Amino acid sequence: MTLLAALRRAPVWLLVLTLCLSACFESEPLRDAAERGLQPTSGPAQITVLNRSVTVAGPAGYCIDAEATRESSIEAFALLVRCRGTLRPAPVLSATVTGVPAPDSGDPGALRRLTEFLPTPAGRAQLSRSGDPADVTVREVTLSDNAIWLLVTDTGNPASFDQTYWRAVLPIAGRIVTLSVLAAQEHPMEAGSGLTILRGFVRRMRAVNGG
Repeated sequence: MTLLAALRRAPVWLLVLTLCLSACFESEPLRDAAERGLQPTSGPAQITVLNRSVTVAGPAGYCIDAEATRESSIEAFALLVRCRGTLRPAPVLSATVTGVPAPDSGDPGALRRLTEFLPTPAGRAQLSRSGDPADVTVREVTLSDNAIWLLVTDTGNPASFDQTYWRAVLPIAGRIVTLSVLAAQEHPMEAGSGLTILRGFVRRMRAVNGG
């Protein structure tokens, strides 16, 4: 399926989402954070973005890396690392919040269509840090609990990160949000642990945003 064909079949929210979902937006703050060494932070436990419409917070022990926060008129990016005092190696978390309104109950198939779109070349281009679909392999993609769960390998990930990571795409607080769990290259995640952390991240985000 070409991008044009996918967009012609898509509702308006998906048309806009394909412009906002691109992981290219995440590349610069991830690269900058990696160059700083992904050190534990004493940043806040949570922040609000996009005119205070969405609160970003991670599981217990994670704090916001304020230096890595980015926000434009249509999306925001936040990086979460271990708080100071919790020094054991742990993955970092990221949240990208789009200004795209989440599909309402009148379009129950919206997330299913996006699930089908993401493994295509056009979808992989949106997931790619470089915008090149050849960099991305979608190893797993499932739709459950009103979220899309992806295991992705991206050779365009900043060098300090493992190329394989977990990502969820879901509605939160009426917006489309993507949440990721990324391991440092020298501390790769054990099989299954990344998904467990991601599920905890999703639960926390839903809790602080009223479900």
